[in-house]
Amino acid sequence: MTQKGYRSQHEAAQEYERRGWLVFVPQKTSHFGTQDIFGLFDLVAISPDGSELHFVQVKTKSTRGFLKKLKEWRERHKVKKVNWLLMVRVDARKYKAKWKRY
Repeated sequence: MTQKGYRSQHEAAQEYERRGWLVFVPQKTSHFGTQDIFGLFDLVAISPDGSELHFVQVKTKSTRGFLKKLKEWRERHKVKKVNWLLMVRVDARKYKAKWKRY
């Protein structure tokens, strides 16, 4: 994972934590990066009241190929009260919000 990617992942986790969510980010397992959850997601977040569970992949700009994977994953794994999300960090100078969610 690049420094930029790590920063974006850290910011996404902080975004959830600021809203009171409990966040799990797997530890770095090798010099190649972190071990993704289910080989697809960077972090897991549980809402303060325990009613929602989000599995989140964080990207910086490019969604190349991932949206298709995410759509297929959602179709295969329909779980109530679980959201499979993609958060893309966008340039704050060009957009009002710094996160685009899919």
